[in-house]
Amino acid sequence: MTTSTQAAAAKIPVVDFSLDGMKPGTSSWLSIRDDVCHALEELGCFIAILPNKLPLEELHNSFVGALKELLDFPMDVKVRDKKGAYLSIHPPHEGLGVLNNTSEEIQKFTRHFWPNGNDLFCEGALEYAKAMAELDQVVTRMVFENYGVEKYHDAHIQSTSYHLRFNKYKNPKKTGMDVGLKPHTDNSFSSILHQNQVCGLEICTRDGDWIVFDPPPSSVIYLAGDVFQIWSNDRIRPCRHRVSLTEDEVRFSIGQFTFMKEVVSIPNELVDEDHPRLYKPLDHLEFFKEVKLIDGKPDRLVQEYCRI
Repeated sequence: MTTSTQAAAAKIPVVDFSLDGMKPGTSSWLSIRDDVCHALEELGCFIAILPNKLPLEELHNSFVGALKELLDFPMDVKVRDKKGAYLSIHPPHEGLGVLNNTSEEIQKFTRHFWPNGNDLFCEGALEYAKAMAELDQVVTRMVFENYGVEKYHDAHIQSTSYHLRFNKYKNPKKTGMDVGLKPHTDNSFSSILHQNQVCGLEICTRDGDWIVFDPPPSSVIYLAGDVFQIWSNDRIRPCRHRVSLTEDEVRFSIGQFTFMKEVVSIPNELVDEDHPRLYKPLDHLEFFKEVKLIDGKPDRLVQEYCRI
């Protein structure tokens, strides 16, 4: 397998959602829809340039200080009263998250760490969560349209649960560890990630090359998860990725992960002679109850769990 530096010719597709007049049915919408679906089928991810109405750079600059403060709280504060939140520790990585991105849950999460409130953090988290949900819903609508199953999209959105996670990767020179996260795919339907100026996220191509995610301004990376692959009957490729720590700085990232509250089934329209049904219906939340967690990850892939 070649290293990321050897894969200079390979690039992560960039999709610009900031174009004026991008509405369903327009030429710009259809063009971007083609780009989105091609990227998800080939690589399982793409870089999304966000619309100007979503001021990601301003949000990042105001939010990152509060994020550092959050992840620097003592461990006894982080592990206390975990209802509605979760803590993931796998040195040198540490993650804190909100299990349901409602206004009430984000406010409750904020008050746990800042009993007197922290408007900067709370409002920033709410704004980020809303912006990423809007992007996810545009992307899934495009995919559903592309495969001729747009009639199911409203039900899909109603079944969607968004989980917000805040991540910290310690300085590798202090820990002696240069692997932040081992190669994996996410067991979500989809994931959207934003990082500070410290790079580290790497994407694996079909050929086994690793591409460094070096984001342009006002961008995030959209990754298809294992459940997206199941829903699409293997048309969508889940994105295999890892985090390598090479810079002499602490790395922060924010992720929004999509989980399904209702059973996920392959639409009948996506089953034919060339694409026989590969998976049984999946109860996404039941999956997490039935498998063992090792280092915060299930010991079985979702695909293995429901494969026919």
